[in-house]
Parts: sequence; C-alpha cells; structure tokens
Amino acid sequence: MSTIVLISNGHGEDIIGAALAHELRALGYTLQAVPLVGRGQVYEEAGFSVRGPRREMPSGGFALQSPAAIWADLRAGWVSMSLAQYRAVQEVAREAAATLVVGDVYALLVGYFWGRRPLFLMQCRSSLRAWDKQGWSRPYSATERFLMRRAVGVYPREPEGEQWLKAHGVAHARYLGNPMLDALEGVELKLPPPYLLLLPGSRSDAYQSLPQMLEAVRLLGDLGLTPVVAWAGLPLEPLRVPGWRFEATGLAAGVTHRLGHPDGSVVYLTQGAFKTALLGAKIALSTSGTAAEQTAGYGVPLVGFPTAGPQYTPAFAAQQKRLLGEALTLVEPHPEAIAQGVRRLWASPKLLEQAKSAGRAAMGEPGAARRIAQELHGQLQARGLEPPPSR
Repeated sequence: MSTIVLISNGHGEDIIGAALAHELRALGYTLQAVPLVGRGQVYEEAGFSVRGPRREMPSGGFALQSPAAIWADLRAGWVSMSLAQYRAVQEVAREAAATLVVGDVYALLVGYFWGRRPLFLMQCRSSLRAWDKQGWSRPYSATERFLMRRAVGVYPREPEGEQWLKAHGVAHARYLGNPMLDALEGVELKLPPPYLLLLPGSRSDAYQSLPQMLEAVRLLGDLGLTPVVAWAGLPLEPLRVPGWRFEATGLAAGVTHRLGHPDGSVVYLTQGAFKTALLGAKIALSTSGTAAEQTAGYGVPLVGFPTAGPQYTPAFAAQQKRLLGEALTLVEPHPEAIAQGVRRLWASPKLLEQAKSAGRAAMGEPGAARRIAQELHGQLQARGLEPPPSR
C-alpha cells in the first residue's frame, strides 16, 4: 500500500505533479500518474508510470471556453477517452494508499469518485490575486469547496487562498508554497547568456505566437541578447515560420533546431532545457501559462500578448496580469508592439526592478514540493499507510 494515485489535468499541472512525485518517491512511495489532459510526457520523462489513454484533444484542455471547443472535443472522442481514464484511476486505486490531485475541480471530481481515500489536493490553478472581483464567479466554486471538505489535505498556491478557504468552510486548507518553482529541469545549453527567452506555450497558441516573437527578435538585435525558444513539446511539423530557415541540429535535447533569417538574425529552439534557459534569461516574451509564472517567480520580466486561443486569449492574459502584476507587460499582438514593450522595460532599470520584485512576490519561495510531500507523508503515517522501511 505504498502506491499513490496522481491525477492532473493540464501540462502545467503535470509539471507540478512530477515535482511532487519526485519528492514522494524519495520518501519511499510509488507513483502512478493518470493525466486527464494531453499525453503525460512530463511524467514519462521523469521516470514515472503513466496510466490511461494518452491523447491530445482539439481544445488542449480548454473546452469550456466555447461551444465550438466542446463540440470539437466531443467529436474527437472525449467521452470514450474520459471513461477510460476513470477506469484507469479506479484500477490503480484498488492497490493504492491515497490519491493526490493536482489541478482544479474537474480533476478533484475524478479523484473523489474513482480514486482512493484519503484524498489530497494541490490546487495550482485558482488564485485570489488573479480573481476578477467585479465578476459573479468565485475563486473556488461551491462544488469545489464541497469536495475540498472531503479531502484531508488541501494546498492552495498562495497564502490568500488558505485564508479565503478557511473563511469559507475548508478548515484544513494550508499554504505551504507554490511547487511551480520546484518544477524546473533541463540539460545544459552551450549558448552564451544573457538570453531573450521566448515562451510560446504548450498549447496550439504556440503556432500563432512564435512567428510573431521571431519577427520581434529581428527588431531587437541591438540589445545583445541571445534569443532562445523554450519549446514545450508540441509537434514541430505544423510550425510555419515564413522567411526563416529552420534547421535541425540532430540533438534530441538542448538546441534541437536553429532558425536563421536572411538579415542575420539567429534564434535557437531548445527542448528539455527550460531550467538553463530560464536561469540565463534577462527578459522573456510569453504566451504561456505555467512557464510564464515560473519565469516571473525567478525574477525575469515578461512581455506577453494575446492570441486567438485556445489558452492565451485576452481573458486569460488579463487574468495572468492580475496574478503577476508588474512582472507582466501586456502589449498588442504584433511584432512592433512586442519589441516596443521589451525596449520600454530594457531602457528603465526602475521598471525592470519593479517587474522582478513583483514576480517573486507573486510566486513565493522555492521548496514547496518537498514541504507538501512531507505533509502528505505525515498524514499517511498517522493512518498507518506509509511505505515500509527500506532494507
């Protein structure tokens, strides 16, 4: 009974789940991951077992944004895929000690109905800071709070979340930090820093936004920054970059492709090297979710711009702006505006410092994955469910 079922619903959630799984494995637990969105490559690359069907839906996990997205997912087999995922959770749960959910109310519902008690939740999506207080919605819905009261451990992503949840009936909510900042891995890069980091994201928005970023790079060549794309694992075949020469380097990780323009601009596309790229970055262009928040947390200012979706829509961008504050500068979605946003920051040490401070304040301190794993371990120990001592 040393197995933990790990349920997550999103690429960013998978990254956080893998960071928590790494710490739990060090405590003697076996993790069985069931990703509800996407293929769960992050778990597989980290050496964890992945169960259930592994398919990409057209909406990229954002089906509720429009009826067209819902219909596209239904036509692509969302119902049959979801039923198979529930069966996978149920099957693993028969031999498990507990269920850990990383995500929002949907993942929590799956864990509640098909997982193994006790139930734990790392709620990494909802944010009091990002909540639009002018609207009718709540940061955590009534359904989610109902399910949270039936979990034994609920870990919000910020201290305000703990306070709000306790005030609304979730007495065991506890803020232990944001494990996003612990979910950094990657090979070394043989590229000279400092970097201009390009974060097109892990959804199909990337195919729209990367060409815009590349054109902005052409306007920023005098800054002396090495342009580095952190590509998040999407297939490269659909990517179109008119006017650029796109060449593979033959490497499976690190600088996997080189993009060259006739004007002399060179951009390096990297895979599996996000940590190195981030730690060497001075400023970033972004249409990403989790990667942007990680970047801000490490004190790198962001310049973002909305896309047609499915993820980095104007509404999503505005929500992220509320979360990150001055760490994120939002501009119009065309290369000149993107370049101008970078130059405005770059020319002002005061604005750069404000952006760095705001990002660190919004995201907290690293080390949360270990703290949450230790807390979960303590809860299981109290119930006699901890793994046997190693021989």
